[in-house]
Amino acid sequence: MTSRWLTFLVLVSSTALASRYALVVGENRGLHDEELLRFAQTDAHKVEQALLDVGGFMSDQIVSVEGADAARLRAALNELRSRMGEGPHERLIIYVSSHAADGSLHLDGTAFPMQELVDFLKAAPVEVGVLVIDACQSGRVTKLKGVKASGAPKLEATRLEGRVLISASGADEYAQESDALQGSYFTHYFVTGLRGAADTSGDGVVTLDEVYAWAWARTIEATFSSRGGVQRPAFAVELRGAGQLELSRPRASSSQLTIDVQPPGRWLVVSQATGTLFADVEKPTGALTLAIPPGSYRVQLRVTDGVLERVVTVPVRGAVTVSGGELEQASLVRVARKGGEEARVTFSAGASMTSGLVRGLELQPGAELRVRRDGYFLGPLNQLTASFNYRHGASTTDSFLQNELELRVGLGHRFAFSPGSVAVGLELGPLLVLQHALPNDTSRLSLGGVAALSVEGRLVLAGPVEAFVLGTAGGALVKQLPGITPVPRLSGVLGIAVTF
Repeated sequence: MTSRWLTFLVLVSSTALASRYALVVGENRGLHDEELLRFAQTDAHKVEQALLDVGGFMSDQIVSVEGADAARLRAALNELRSRMGEGPHERLIIYVSSHAADGSLHLDGTAFPMQELVDFLKAAPVEVGVLVIDACQSGRVTKLKGVKASGAPKLEATRLEGRVLISASGADEYAQESDALQGSYFTHYFVTGLRGAADTSGDGVVTLDEVYAWAWARTIEATFSSRGGVQRPAFAVELRGAGQLELSRPRASSSQLTIDVQPPGRWLVVSQATGTLFADVEKPTGALTLAIPPGSYRVQLRVTDGVLERVVTVPVRGAVTVSGGELEQASLVRVARKGGEEARVTFSAGASMTSGLVRGLELQPGAELRVRRDGYFLGPLNQLTASFNYRHGASTTDSFLQNELELRVGLGHRFAFSPGSVAVGLELGPLLVLQHALPNDTSRLSLGGVAALSVEGRLVLAGPVEAFVLGTAGGALVKQLPGITPVPRLSGVLGIAVTF
């Protein structure tokens, strides 16, 4: 009983203290011969947002550096040192996602020794300092001088003063990224843990013990069969005091999703807009609350012969609950296991206006049918498109009619936000041109090609229905009297899209 009261008093006192600071760093570029990371800066943004949403931080308490070399990181440390002054303050959290090797962070062509971060953390005027590094071979930071290393996967913090170092991988291991997660494995589970997935006690508070144990176990499980090998997070800890270190309060978030189902089970929360996996949770017995950004999500429960799914909308302010009773309603659908997660397909129809190919035919009205399929196909390209366009026009100078049939296929990247999305891509395809009612009542048929850059904006109207506007700029190769001629071309489409 005494231990529980001490823990309670520590949690209350840590919440009351507002003097906390954080440095969040993300850099996709390493040394010049290293492959470009895709999600390091995205991971840094996710961590920053989690600290703001559930970590008790204010925006002016966080120094954020997305894209940095060694000089800029040192400048950020100096800025943070200036903000903290002489202290004392309650806590400091430093998070870095980047390339690393041989005890140094690799930042945009420069090297930054990890020991400098350890020294900064050790000298900072704070009661508790936490350093988290998500990088290859970042486990070496736990072996640097300044903090004692520990070999157990559970953090036993007997006091609440000291320093903690957490690395996403061992000293000789790769830190891996995932297309499905749109981020690194460790940071994904670290962030979802802070947002409530690691709250195994169900008290609405996520402690250092809980989030590290959660991220440690889930990262090992997720990378066990990966090509990069098993990734084992590591840590070093030197804490003194009584109680547990509280890192987040998911129930304090303005937007929440509660899974109010008593039996334990494996739950997935997938963004409806992007198809990105937001949370993969092995829920214990009892209800679980996750702090989730506003938006539409597919909440899925794994069952013996497939997956039960329900679509929910998390409001900007408020909570949505998936209860046990709702699992028996017809609003849940069964998704086949084979083939993995279902693909999202969007169909649309719209009216088009396109610049003409020949003199006297400046604009051609038409209609376009378009299909889009979401999913990661090649690197960051997450949308495959196919478009069919019919156009008709009459020349104002030579008195002939022209019909066009155009088919384009393309790849691009779709940026999702609430309540819509923007996509950019490259599209190519054949163009069939028929001119008739020519002099002597003749006709001419020619086959050419088109290539265009496309930009599409979509805005949700209701449910799966969206309004969209599409613009393309490029050129066409067509047969004219001088021969095969390139012609610049602009086109715009306005219409309605439906997602299935």
